[in-house]
Amino acid sequence: MSPEIELKLSANQDVINSIKQELSHFKLIKQQQVFSQNSYFDTQDYFFSTQKMGLRVRTENDTYTMTLKTAGKEQGGLHIRPEYNVALTEPMPNLTLFSQYPELQLAQDYQTLQATLQPIFSTNFQREYYVLETGKGTQLEIAIDQGKIEANQQQAPISEIEIELKSGEITDVLNFVQNLLFLDGMRIGQESKAERGYQLAGLGKTYQLVSIDDWRHLLETKFSSAAEQLEALLQFELRLLKRLDKSLSGELAQEAFAVTELIGLFFNLYQCYCNETALFNQLSEQSSERAELVSELQEVNQLFYQQLRQIIARHVEQQDHHKAIDQLFELTSRGKYLQRIINLLKLTLK
Repeated sequence: MSPEIELKLSANQDVINSIKQELSHFKLIKQQQVFSQNSYFDTQDYFFSTQKMGLRVRTENDTYTMTLKTAGKEQGGLHIRPEYNVALTEPMPNLTLFSQYPELQLAQDYQTLQATLQPIFSTNFQREYYVLETGKGTQLEIAIDQGKIEANQQQAPISEIEIELKSGEITDVLNFVQNLLFLDGMRIGQESKAERGYQLAGLGKTYQLVSIDDWRHLLETKFSSAAEQLEALLQFELRLLKRLDKSLSGELAQEAFAVTELIGLFFNLYQCYCNETALFNQLSEQSSERAELVSELQEVNQLFYQQLRQIIARHVEQQDHHKAIDQLFELTSRGKYLQRIINLLKLTLK
């Protein structure tokens, strides 16, 4: 078993082309391009998905690998989860091979689970990956994936960049991203391919929309430290971003109240960021590095706060819900916005 620590970004073609050029300036240990075919399996009662696990068989260059990703945690967009891998001789899962990992304890025995396994969805994509050194023993694997998810005769595109820590510290991942050229068209990735696949197959869990009640609860919460409070604000913002991403289906934009509430929640959050001077002063006092991050963060918070005010003013005047959602999505797809999220992550890492 090896823990997987990665940061995922969704990106358009222009961003991907730019990232490829930037990677050529690093010390590359390995560079490879493969076509990756992946079949995801679950039992008839969906044991793995209900346990927040993903069972996958991957085919690359005539080699087969079975992977079980167990429930981990997400810290502000960083995905940290245990991962178990075994080699196969054919592209079909054989759960008994996981018995080599005595620490992997499942609620049912392997034979019982194996008896009702069935394919649920597939992901097929071209993967370009790079293993590179960034100094002081840090190695990162950068995977650029472009392809599609298929389930129930439906498709969803894959266009993303995964940055996985192979050796070093978690902050090395953030430092690497922070030194890239931040272009418009990059967003923090909060859902794995498996989560998206289950949703496409109609088996994903219903997403709980963040609401004004959640915001009131956050305001009433007593925090033990400035870092804890900032992490709660970041987690709330990530939930807002996920709700915004869900709105692109067009369903949210049909409802005037839902659009108004979402924009209002972003506005409330940024007003809080701009007014919480005591919070940011405490963070600044911890180190000169944090003081620099806080200064940059406060400046950008003010900028986005003013832009949110403009979106609200136009929405009140025009009452065009689709346009308002598009403007909000464009604002949160800017390179400066992603850079701001990375700064927040650095300030909240324990």
